[in-house]
Amino acid sequence: MNESHVHVMEVGEGGRIHLPKDVMKALGVAPGNQIRIEVRGDLISISRHQVRDPFAEAAKKKTPGLKELLAQQEARRKEAAQEFDKRIQEKHEVRPEDREDFWR
Repeated sequence: MNESHVHVMEVGEGGRIHLPKDVMKALGVAPGNQIRIEVRGDLISISRHQVRDPFAEAAKKKTPGLKELLAQQEARRKEAAQEFDKRIQEKHEVRPEDREDFWR
C-alpha cells in the first residue's frame, strides 16, 4: 500500500471496527484471517499476521532415499562392531563390588 489512505469510521459495540474492502485488499486479508495490531501511544498500526509455518524448514531439507538410509545404517553398524571389538580386547578391572560375594 504505497499510497496513503485515511478512513474515518465509528467504533461499534465491544470496540469493534469494520475494515473497508480496500483496506482488506491492501493488507491481503480475508474474513477469518488474523491481523496484527500494534499500539504506539495514541497511534495504532494494523498489518497482516503471518504465522510461521513450523514445518517449512523441514520441507526444505532433502530427505534421504532408501539407499542412503541403508548405507548410513551399515556404516553405523560397522562402526559399532569395530568399537565393540576394540573394547572387548581391553583389560577390564574387576572391582570388589562386581564380585558375587561382595553383596552377601
